[in-house]
Amino acid sequence: MRLPGRPEPQPTKNPRKVRGGVRLARERASEAWASLRWLRVKEQNASQEVQLEGVEYARLGQTRRLDIFTGYVEGLVQGRMPRAYQARLTVSTFSDDEINSVVAAMADSAVYAAKLLSRELPPTIEDAFGPLGLKLFPVLPEDIRVTCTCGHSGWCKHACCVAELMADRLAGDPTLMLTLRGVPMDELVERLRQLRARPGSAHAAPLPVYNPSAPRTAADTGGPLHESLRTFWDGQSEPGLLDLPIEPPAVSHPLLRRLGPSPFQGASFPLVGLLATCCEVISHEVVNQNAIPEAQEADSADQNQGSERPSGTLQNDPPTV
Repeated sequence: MRLPGRPEPQPTKNPRKVRGGVRLARERASEAWASLRWLRVKEQNASQEVQLEGVEYARLGQTRRLDIFTGYVEGLVQGRMPRAYQARLTVSTFSDDEINSVVAAMADSAVYAAKLLSRELPPTIEDAFGPLGLKLFPVLPEDIRVTCTCGHSGWCKHACCVAELMADRLAGDPTLMLTLRGVPMDELVERLRQLRARPGSAHAAPLPVYNPSAPRTAADTGGPLHESLRTFWDGQSEPGLLDLPIEPPAVSHPLLRRLGPSPFQGASFPLVGLLATCCEVISHEVVNQNAIPEAQEADSADQNQGSERPSGTLQNDPPTV
């Protein structure tokens, strides 16, 4: 409330500066498919001038706070007036039945299941929602309901600023769209894993089986640790200790996918690409080294089989006609 006799606050010529505000962290590239899909509604319904002002607000860091909740994104955007404006972008969330249908459809597809279990949202994710009559990203104007305390109806520059910041977040983590629709990634992965691992289920997939070695006794432990420091990392002091198959992973670069995008922006070389190349080289060498002894063992078995003699005969005996 304004006190009696106090003059009405006037807008400044330029937006009031905000210290430590939320600003665009990266320039969205053409491969940021999630950002482009999120911005379609804004670009089709907001004027060009309003969009440019919203982008400028996002670059300047005029947003004091940005929150992503189930069903809406909310930002506190500072403009030319003393009080910041509260802009909210609301989307509809999926019902429990719709979520069950989505999870079942993804469990039926090995491609989607592998991607989602590695916490990756593929660009073709809409193909899983389309047959169900659903869509993950907004398409129509009514898919996003815009409200702002500035008093303007529809897309204002403050709402455009919030949309740009949300698009920036989606560029780094497209799974945030699932959170916005009411399906957090952690919950989706857990339900998908349970559905595919359920015995007798139509979505069940073969799970890797690990046959452990026989329990080791105290005599097989190899003595105190300090006595095996020289050979601890050789992996040969206790053969059979790690009885695991060596094969390429089902999903490429699973560790890099769990780590997410590189935090170093503007680097002279792509760090993630370099680490991916290192992982591929190491995996290739390990798999080849594991395949060489198996091939040698097979050749040795073939040679031994060809040199076997019938029982009761000597090596120098003439062949029986």
